[in-house]
Amino acid sequence: MIMKTAVILPTFNEERLLQSTLENLRNQTCKDFELVVKDGLSTDRTVEIASEYTSKVISKRDTSPGDARNQATKYVDKNCAIFVFMDADTTLAPDALERIVKDFEGRHISFIIPKYLPRREIVQTNGKLVQLPHPAIKLWFAFEHLFRKYVDNYGGGMCMPVDARIFTSLGGFREELRVCEDIELSYRMRKRGRVLVDDSILVYVSTRRYLREGVIRGLLTYLLYRVMWHLGVHQPTRAAAG
Repeated sequence: MIMKTAVILPTFNEERLLQSTLENLRNQTCKDFELVVKDGLSTDRTVEIASEYTSKVISKRDTSPGDARNQATKYVDKNCAIFVFMDADTTLAPDALERIVKDFEGRHISFIIPKYLPRREIVQTNGKLVQLPHPAIKLWFAFEHLFRKYVDNYGGGMCMPVDARIFTSLGGFREELRVCEDIELSYRMRKRGRVLVDDSILVYVSTRRYLREGVIRGLLTYLLYRVMWHLGVHQPTRAAAG
């Protein structure tokens, strides 16, 4: 019997890329999964687009990515054994969900670390078209994958498949965190079960967010928050969204 799986997608004004993500999910080799879209009161066509792919579109205020994800789990079928948290601009290799389900079957796994790859895309910024990923981003993704695999096992919210029972028993994501909520959850979950790194599960991540401050500055800002969080020097908080 196939383990029941729920794919959870938080959104906010994602009309430009959401449809390609939802089409990607529709074309997965694994068809037996529940899709829940948790929208943060978008002002564009996000809810309309999402409603074409699933009846479970919840549009209400949330305060952080963790809050949005936690809210979504309350609408999932209670028999779901696997939660796959994804970003609205992430796409998967066609067999990714199938591989995720097979990895969980018959194993006591708390969560899976797939192989995150920067997505090839063209975005417009400051009136110019920019080809992504930037070489610095490619290098960072390669480094962080090796770090996740051999040094410090933690998942990424871009695509984070977790054991639903363990996740729920731990109370889910820390909703007050602005960044590193996925890493913080990983640290708690890995105490409750094995972590599996599966390089055959390919996840394509949009890197458009790095352009807001510039690629190098964006990476450095992310690293700074990571270091501050690990040292306990500062616990970032997030302003209310939606």
